[in-house]
Amino acid sequence: MEFKSFCEQVVSVMSERHPECDVKTCKVDKNNGVTYNCLNIICPGSNISEVIYLEPMYEAFKDGTSFMEIIDRVEDARKKSGDKHFEVGYYRDFDKVRDRVRMKLVNYKKNKEYIEGFPHRRFKDLAVLYYSKVSDKAFEGIIMIKNDHVSLWNISEEDLYEAACLNAMKSGDYELVPMMSVLDDIFGYIMSGRREAQDDGSEGEAKEDDQIPFLKILTNKDKTYGASVMLNPGLLCALARKYDRNFYILPSSVHELILVLDENESFDENIAAELYNMVRYVNMTEVETEDVLSDNVYYYDRALDEVLDYYEIALKTGLA
Repeated sequence: MEFKSFCEQVVSVMSERHPECDVKTCKVDKNNGVTYNCLNIICPGSNISEVIYLEPMYEAFKDGTSFMEIIDRVEDARKKSGDKHFEVGYYRDFDKVRDRVRMKLVNYKKNKEYIEGFPHRRFKDLAVLYYSKVSDKAFEGIIMIKNDHVSLWNISEEDLYEAACLNAMKSGDYELVPMMSVLDDIFGYIMSGRREAQDDGSEGEAKEDDQIPFLKILTNKDKTYGASVMLNPGLLCALARKYDRNFYILPSSVHELILVLDENESFDENIAAELYNMVRYVNMTEVETEDVLSDNVYYYDRALDEVLDYYEIALKTGLA
């Protein structure tokens, strides 16, 4: 059964089972041009529709799961929303939303058309978007803040940015997690390359000064869109003071960053180029398309209190 026929069959069966509900398919746009086909079911008494992604259901079907088992999974997902009603009244008043505003970083170039529907600003090769965290009895998740919301609230993008920064500071919304356990997985090919290039008969072991001295994951407490902590006021400065070092910032995904401590205390274009190639490789082979943030490498200089952009520097010096 082709995917289109599969979707039509799911809609047909669910419509027969729930004639009182509005059952249809829709497309949901995600980050970096990724689009998913979804089943959308809205039943009387509820203003919440459970968005059920159909691609994973179809893959399970192709792998041998029976069609009726797929329908059972759809039913389970539908029951999660049931006849719950989400109170949207408060969302008309920005003062009630202000404390829930958060930031999200995406790649500007890959999402240039998509982000036109949202208040945003540029940061290096990235774009800053905004969302609201929602948590009540009926619904828990996020609501992206669109241009329509800004018009309704009669505010500016600057108001959103200030609210998001203030919320990040008040909540101390970041986590710094050791990452040594996965060091070999991510940097293995770099280290192995150095061992080959510097082979001195020591059976391929890297020299001590070749080891990466500091590696941690930086994200937010929810671990969702955590790369935005790079914008948390004062955070990078505080980390640089804590470790008494500048550091390279690798955009691991939209959800997290990897910090690499710099023992040389100055931006090195050769090191940045090596890290840049590594980030590109990992993005191409390991990271889901919609989770890719950038192939770029950033560098926090504590003396300047500034995030430097490798790609921008490379263009100026002719390396790119």
